[in-house]
Amino acid sequence: MKTKRFCWLVAAVISVGSAGALAQTDPGPRPGANGAGQEIPGLTTNEAAFFDAGRDDFAEAEGVGDGLGPRFNLDSCGGCHLAPDIGGSSPPVNPQVAVATAFGARNTVPSFITQNGPIREARFKTLPNGNPDGGVHALFVVSQRSDSTGNAGACNIVQDNFAQADL
Repeated sequence: MKTKRFCWLVAAVISVGSAGALAQTDPGPRPGANGAGQEIPGLTTNEAAFFDAGRDDFAEAEGVGDGLGPRFNLDSCGGCHLAPDIGGSSPPVNPQVAVATAFGARNTVPSFITQNGPIREARFKTLPNGNPDGGVHALFVVSQRSDSTGNAGACNIVQDNFAQADL
């Protein structure tokens, strides 16, 4: 009898405790000045220099000759983390749509990537052999892309087939 009461008590505590998790809502964009992309107060001169160098690298688009690929989601960190400033969240227009075919690349834009939707990455539930996966899969490949830094015209890596994947 004590065990049954204890089980009911545990179930009640879990139910009450998890109710708050279900009540969460997205408040939307924060009002006021943006909090992304700026130095935190109190950095030393050297720390500020490191921050500035990191921010510049974060915002820089990479090309084939810079080491982009062979698989990628976008050509810069800052492209995905742009709103309201570098280091933030998805911008209003999703740059993944344009980068899919930029500089001659022949990628197909997956159905879950939309022009006015959020930037996304893909995780497969299972591998083609049925084993569990869960890892991030890059959306695009550099095959046939030729930009000012390099040429991947001879690259024949194939983009994942997201239409058939177990997402």
